[in-house]
Amino acid sequence: MNGFSTKLKLWAKLKLKSMGHLFIAEPHPEKWVFIVGCYNSGTTLLHNLLAAHPHIGSMPNEGQFYSSQLPRGANYDLPRLWALKSDLFYLDENSATTIDANKLRREWGFFYNHPKRKILIEKTILNAARTKWLQANFPNAYFISLFRNGYAVSEGIHRKENHSIEKASTQWSVSNEILLNDILFLKNHLQLKYEELVANPVETMKKVAGFLSIDDIDESIFRKSFQIHKVSAEIKDMNQEAIARLNNVQIESFNHIAAKVMERLNYPLL
Repeated sequence: MNGFSTKLKLWAKLKLKSMGHLFIAEPHPEKWVFIVGCYNSGTTLLHNLLAAHPHIGSMPNEGQFYSSQLPRGANYDLPRLWALKSDLFYLDENSATTIDANKLRREWGFFYNHPKRKILIEKTILNAARTKWLQANFPNAYFISLFRNGYAVSEGIHRKENHSIEKASTQWSVSNEILLNDILFLKNHLQLKYEELVANPVETMKKVAGFLSIDDIDESIFRKSFQIHKVSAEIKDMNQEAIARLNNVQIESFNHIAAKVMERLNYPLL
């Protein structure tokens, strides 16, 4: 299907978004795979690499955009800053919530390109605050967490949204602390770092394939350019370029807020 046809099909589905779940059976994959991490941590790249696998179904964007069930940070005037009010979004297996998991799965099923494939992947950044809830409500849930150097992430949030470095640092620190605490309770979990993914994508994705019990991804994929937030680029480490944009005052502010989480993730402080 060419690019125009794909966009036209997605446009039509979005027009039917509120009713789409009525026309499709609930998906029952062998594995639901959730990619979780902070903004700017490589989750989109990982999602796109997995979406190229012939046994994996995916959605065109984050699942939050295709469901009426999930609260979004933007709804609370928190673009890329949900962790500043994490209590509004955090869920675990004991949380009382109005989210209808069955309806959520059907809504997503309407937007999956291949809803009958044995593995369905989903990437919504805010899912870092509800991994334990997802595990309790999605059969055979698997999680791949992705972490990235906090200086680079905070600089990206600051630059793209014009948020203060203090808010961006808090987003990175709090969201990753929640994720680090909750992944200890996940039955099926693989922890990765952005730095290993971009430095050695072939070996890193072999690790992911082994975790999911699927064939390795075709290595020709790694030589392609990927569209990440409307920018097309090859796989490469962007950390130094991002960190170089920070001044000493911003670095000191980040250290004051995020030093403990940097230590937990074994990233050196500047």
